[in-house]
Amino acid sequence: MNVPINSQRCQVDPSYCKFGSETILKLLDVFENQIDGVIDNKDSESVHKTRVASRRLRVALPVFRFCFPRKDYKKWKCEIKNITRLLTDSRDLDVQIAFIRQYIEKIGSLIEKTSLDILLQNHINRRNNIQPNLVNGIKKLKETCTLEEIITSCQQSISLRSMANFDKTIILEKARWNIAFGLQNFLAMAEYVHKENEKQKHHEMRVNAKKLRYTMEIFSPMYKNTLAKEIDTMKKFQDTLGEMHDCDVWNDYIPKFIEEAKTNPTILNTGNIAELEQTLLNFKTYINDERKKHYAQFVNLWEENQTEKFFPGLMATTNTELIQAEEKTMKIITNSDVKIAVFSDIHANIVALERVIRDAEERGAIFFVNAGDSIGFGPCPNEVVELLCEKNILSVLGNYDVEVIESKFKDKGPKNIAFQFAKKELSKSCKNYLNALPRERRIEVAGKKLLITHGSPESIEEHIYCNTPSERLKALAETAKADIIILGHTHEQFWRQVNGSSFVNPGSVGRPRDGNPQTAYAILSFNPFKADFFRLDYDVAAAADALRKKHLPQSLAQMLLRGVPLDAVNKEDEKKKEILIQNYKETVDSCRNFAEKYWKDTEHSSQVTQLSLRFFDCLAIIHKFGKRERCWLECASILHDIGLSKGRGGHNKETAKLILNDTQLPFSSQERQIVAGIARYHRKGLPKRNHFNLGALDRVTINKIKVLASFLRVADGLDYTHQSIVKRLNIREDTDCVIVEYESGNKSILEEQAFNKKKDLFEKVFAKKLVLVWKQP
Repeated sequence: MNVPINSQRCQVDPSYCKFGSETILKLLDVFENQIDGVIDNKDSESVHKTRVASRRLRVALPVFRFCFPRKDYKKWKCEIKNITRLLTDSRDLDVQIAFIRQYIEKIGSLIEKTSLDILLQNHINRRNNIQPNLVNGIKKLKETCTLEEIITSCQQSISLRSMANFDKTIILEKARWNIAFGLQNFLAMAEYVHKENEKQKHHEMRVNAKKLRYTMEIFSPMYKNTLAKEIDTMKKFQDTLGEMHDCDVWNDYIPKFIEEAKTNPTILNTGNIAELEQTLLNFKTYINDERKKHYAQFVNLWEENQTEKFFPGLMATTNTELIQAEEKTMKIITNSDVKIAVFSDIHANIVALERVIRDAEERGAIFFVNAGDSIGFGPCPNEVVELLCEKNILSVLGNYDVEVIESKFKDKGPKNIAFQFAKKELSKSCKNYLNALPRERRIEVAGKKLLITHGSPESIEEHIYCNTPSERLKALAETAKADIIILGHTHEQFWRQVNGSSFVNPGSVGRPRDGNPQTAYAILSFNPFKADFFRLDYDVAAAADALRKKHLPQSLAQMLLRGVPLDAVNKEDEKKKEILIQNYKETVDSCRNFAEKYWKDTEHSSQVTQLSLRFFDCLAIIHKFGKRERCWLECASILHDIGLSKGRGGHNKETAKLILNDTQLPFSSQERQIVAGIARYHRKGLPKRNHFNLGALDRVTINKIKVLASFLRVADGLDYTHQSIVKRLNIREDTDCVIVEYESGNKSILEEQAFNKKKDLFEKVFAKKLVLVWKQP
């Protein structure tokens, strides 16, 4: 049930993808025409133009990301981001060099000019020093063929959709959401407009202005007025805030440069430090005055546009032609043959949501309804909200959505961690989207009146189950005054008819809790009316891995993998903690049976397990661990090579994933994470706090993993040939080292080499040398 599903994304309108591909090709053409000039470095404007082109690409790719394979998109975005960073470093120095030269021309003092020449030469040297990195970055971009990949993908997209009817309305729908999100992100910084010293916030506002401008430029061909005034206004904000930021960079840099000049004589050369310091302080005063001037311009620009109601006007402009879209939608759903997909309780599970939408589209659904709780507990709140917008899905608020938006939550433990994550992770634009959703919606489909709500027609918090008394449903039907009441909240699929009204709950997309981890939704048909319920396999392991990568508790991943409530996972975890030690032998036997399903080399596994435990037992006085830790090590040793069933490359990581994702292993959520960690580090890289399998653990637990993994690591090295050459180990602690004496018929060079390679973690953890000595029996 947890097997990966075809990774194809849900369908995206062909008009939108054709438009997006054509847009990206135009941007790529500009970018490619400039990059050779960057390599030649004869004109600083080449760097500027190329950087702008790369930034436009960075904005465009996310806007059209659903049109491209996920892995390709991530790779392209990363490559473009890297080159933008290199271009930005170069361009910033070009601007600063020009700024110094302009300032030198304004001053009459020869002493000051001489001092500023030191600063100028320092910047020129820095610019020259980073040019090779920039050239290498561009060459690397060319070698990876990233640009060719994007071009080919866009051309294929255009070709595949060449016969499709071009629907401008669909693009306008997408434009509205993208522009609205960009505007909300910009306006979210409004409280800092009149706070002159909020430098970082002003910089963030500049970035948001730039993204909004580029987004409007992308969609401008779709509007009659091409958004010319709107784009020009945001460029003014961007430029003014950019001038302020340049001043802030100088204000931060000058004191550092003065201190560096005092300690580094090569900078000062034959100059006078006192003269240099005074000149730079004068320069800093000039910059502060410039900053004040630009800040006043920024405030005036803001107030002018507030007075003229520019921002509401921008949204009105983007909404104008969407009336056509609403009329088109209403016309579609009046058709008696229409099918609508109904889902609820996505809970930030983007993998499950994509699977549901794709399946619904394949079954002929052309309209989507979401009964709330779009976020919470899952790893991808922003991605889910953005996809709801992308697919123009009719949504209402759920109780958990409200709790996150209003920051009201009382639970503790993993639930509180999940809540705090959702609150912190949710972008301001996505929060604004949710905040604008109603608690209920009423529409008419094929002559039927529909009410969409989350809990019940009377309360967003009320639980309606398949066995809710008929008397209660009759009362709610009277309140609803609708033919069909669509609701969620209980994560339970059902369709009940009471007094001519149908209550439909499609179940949970992203957080099933009936013991079945499959995603759930429903499709409604109206000729005659019926509700068809579906449960679908999806890549649950990928959803669980996404939680771990966000460093959320392992119990949340187990909740998805088992398809049960979080409370049930927590209760089961408490029992498993007790059983682990009480039934030590059964726990180990269970791991051994599990390992044999994946990898048949039991002799190597047994040998490594014996050697690992020998290290544990002989060094007990140092590590001071007990029976529970010994059990973890024994289980990890038995399981350490099961990832080989997925291939030799990176099999240690695959081992960890198998341990984390298979619900049959007898571990609590945290102990599962510990055993997976010990097994993972039997080879390759050493443990790091940012690794996906360690992020949710505390330092004490991570230290235990390091100690136990160090034993497994060297034990695995001592059976490098899988020949069980080592017959006995004698381990003793010396003053500054630990001596490992192994008995074997012959001295094994391969085992000794592997041991010496893998002893790094042990020596790091114990701060002692690990010395291997051969002894003949």
